[in-house]
Amino acid sequence: MSERLVDRIPFAKIVIVLAIVFGVSLGLCGVTFVLALSGGGKDNFLAGFGILELIAIGVSLAGLLVTLMVFVTLSIFGSFSGKVSQPQTLFDERDDTKTDKNE
Repeated sequence: MSERLVDRIPFAKIVIVLAIVFGVSLGLCGVTFVLALSGGGKDNFLAGFGILELIAIGVSLAGLLVTLMVFVTLSIFGSFSGKVSQPQTLFDERDDTKTDKNE
């Protein structure tokens, strides 16, 4: 039996990676801003790092939003499919209390 698409895509791993990139980029952007201000604005060598960090923030935030929209869409449309999941059996169908020995 084939799995639903929403079950095959590792959404949790994608969201974790994007959230880590977003958090690290946001923190580094703040550190770069503080270092740029403490330098008195003489050198603009930190401006390139700031721009790269802002791009990383934007891309990871966009990725998080797209991943969320895809997950919600697949969850909604996946629930309307005609396939019904098989019920789980907690115990075996056979009865272990009966013995097969002919006595």
